[in-house]
Amino acid sequence: MSEGTHDLPPGWLAGNELDAGVPPGISNETRQLSEGILCRNIARAQQATDLVGQQGADPNVQPQLRMEGTTAFHEDYPLLSLCIDNLTEYRISSISAADGDDRRVPVALPLWRTRGLQEGVMRSLIEEGADINAIPTDEDGDDCPGATPVRVAIASCNETAFRLLMTQDGLQLHGREVLDLPATLETDKPTEDHEATLLSFYQQLLDRAPTLAAETDARYSGNPVHWVAFTRPVWSQSFIDSYLDLLVANGADMTAVDDDGWTPLHCAAYSGSHRVAASLCRRLTATDINRGRFNDPSRTPLSEAARRLDDQTQLLDDDTTEAADKDEATSEIPHLKSTILVLLQAGANIARLRTATERDRRRRRLVLTEYATVLNEVPIAAMSAINAALRPQRELAALLTCALPQMTKIQLDTLFPRQPCPSPSPQPTNTIEQGTSESPADGDSDCAASLQVAGNQQVVGSRGSKKRDSQGQMKRGPPLQCFVPGGVSGRRLGVREVVHRARLDEAAQHGVEGVVKGFNTHLGDSDCQFQWQQLGYVGSGGGFESLAAAFQPPAGPSDSEASDDSSEDDLNEGEESDGGEGSASGVGDASDEGEGHGDDDDMMEEE
Repeated sequence: MSEGTHDLPPGWLAGNELDAGVPPGISNETRQLSEGILCRNIARAQQATDLVGQQGADPNVQPQLRMEGTTAFHEDYPLLSLCIDNLTEYRISSISAADGDDRRVPVALPLWRTRGLQEGVMRSLIEEGADINAIPTDEDGDDCPGATPVRVAIASCNETAFRLLMTQDGLQLHGREVLDLPATLETDKPTEDHEATLLSFYQQLLDRAPTLAAETDARYSGNPVHWVAFTRPVWSQSFIDSYLDLLVANGADMTAVDDDGWTPLHCAAYSGSHRVAASLCRRLTATDINRGRFNDPSRTPLSEAARRLDDQTQLLDDDTTEAADKDEATSEIPHLKSTILVLLQAGANIARLRTATERDRRRRRLVLTEYATVLNEVPIAAMSAINAALRPQRELAALLTCALPQMTKIQLDTLFPRQPCPSPSPQPTNTIEQGTSESPADGDSDCAASLQVAGNQQVVGSRGSKKRDSQGQMKRGPPLQCFVPGGVSGRRLGVREVVHRARLDEAAQHGVEGVVKGFNTHLGDSDCQFQWQQLGYVGSGGGFESLAAAFQPPAGPSDSEASDDSSEDDLNEGEESDGGEGSASGVGDASDEGEGHGDDDDMMEEE
C-alpha cells in the first residue's frame, strides 16, 4: 500500500508499511476491489457494486496482511471487515498484521470520506453476496474469530457498521467470541466514551442472545470471564466492574475451570490483569480466591502470579534476552506486582506457596516483598474504616451543635422525651415553656455537656492547649487507651498498638521484613507487647470485658460502644504527639483456607 497514516502511537503500523497480498489466482477485478477498500479510494458505493456484479470481483476474498518486507506469516481478513473504519483514534486495535516475528501489530487503515460512504460500500458487498459471518483461519487451521466483521465493528467502536451488521438476517453470534474485549497494546488508551460504546454493544448482544455469557471457546473451554482475565490492564476499573456485572447478570460463571483447570482468577493473576483480579476478588469467597488447579493445592492464583513475576524478572536479568522480550517483561512486571497486592489484600494464602526448591523459595520471597507493602498499608485502611464508622455520629454531632442552641424547650422535649416529674406545687410561668429560646450561652453549655460523653479525642487524642513542638508542629494529646490486657488494673493500649501487634504477628508468621511501625519509634515495639487471650476493655459498668470471650461462638449480644465525636476532623494519626503519633489499623487474615491447584505444565508454559 502506498498511503501512510501520520501521528500513530508506538507499535502501530501505517498504511505505507503494510503489504496486503491476495491468494494466488485472484482476478485483477478482485485485486482492484481489495485495494480500493484498503486505500479507501472508492469514491461511490456503486463502484463496489459494479466491480462485483458486472466485472466479477469476489466479495469474499480475504487479503493477507503482513508488515512490508516480511514473507513468513500473515493475518487474513474478509473484505467486509476491512471496510470498517476504526473510530478510536488509534487507541484500540481492530485490524492487525503479522510482523515476521510471530507477533501481531495493529494497522491504522485510512478512513472513508464519510460514514455514509462506508455504509454504502458495506451494503453493496452484502447485497452482492459477501458473507457477514466469514471467519478466517490461521496457518494451523484454527479459527480467528477476532477477524469477523462483527468483532471488527465492535473493536472499532463503529456504531454504523455494528448497527448494519446487527440488522442483517442470518447474523451468527455464537462461536465468534463476540463478548471478548478487543486486543490491546500496553500503550493503548481507550477513553470513557470508547468504554461506554463497548458496553452498549455488549448489552445489545446479550439482549439478543443472553446465552452468549455462558458460551465457551474451542481452544481451552474458557468462558467470557476467562477471556477478559487475559486482557492487558488498559481498561478502567469502572469499565471492568460494569463489564463483569453484565456477564454475571446473564449467567457467566466466575468460578468455572477451563481444560487446564484454571479459573478466571488464575488467568488474571498470571496475566497481571490486576483490575480484573480486583473485581473478581470482591465477588469471590476465600475458598475461590485460594482455589488450586486439579489436585495440587499449591497452584493458587497467587502462586501463578508469583511464577509469572519470577519468570519475567529472570528474563530481565538475563543478558541473552532479546530486546523485545526485555521490553515486554519491563512493562509486565509492575502489573504482576499490583496483581499480587490485590490478591494478598483479598486474603490470598501465602502458606499455600511451595517451598521445596530454591526456585519455589525465590518466588515466595517475591510475594513477601509485596506483602510488606500490604502490611504497611493496613494502618491507613483501618483508620479509613474507623472514620467511615464514626462519620454518622460526627455529622449528627455537628448538626446538633448548630441546632440545639436555637431550639425551644418544646422542640427539645420532642426530640429528647423524658419521664415527667410530678410537681408538689404549681410552677411559676417560665418563658422557656412558652416557647422562648434559651440564651445562646446556656444552649452552648448544654450542648457541650451532652456531647462530652464521647468525642473524637477519645480515639485520636485532643489538641490540648494548641502548643507546638520544637519543629513547629501542632501537638496532639495522646489518644484514649481503650484496650486493657489482663484486667481493669492492666496498662492501657490504643488501637494503633493493637493493630501494630497484629501486623508484627503476621510478619513473623511468614518471615516478612520491612514492616514500619510509624509511631513512638523511640520505644521500638515494646509498647505493643501483650497476649491476645488477655486483651479486653473496661465496660460501661467498670468491669473487664474480654475480647476473646466476646468473640467465641455462639456470639452473645454485642455491646454498642459510643464513639461519637465533637471534633470535625477525620482520624489522622500522622501528627506527632509528645510520645510520637502514628497510624492505627486492623490486619486482615491472609490465611483463609482454599482448595488446591495443579502441576507446572499448563496452557501458559511448561516448566
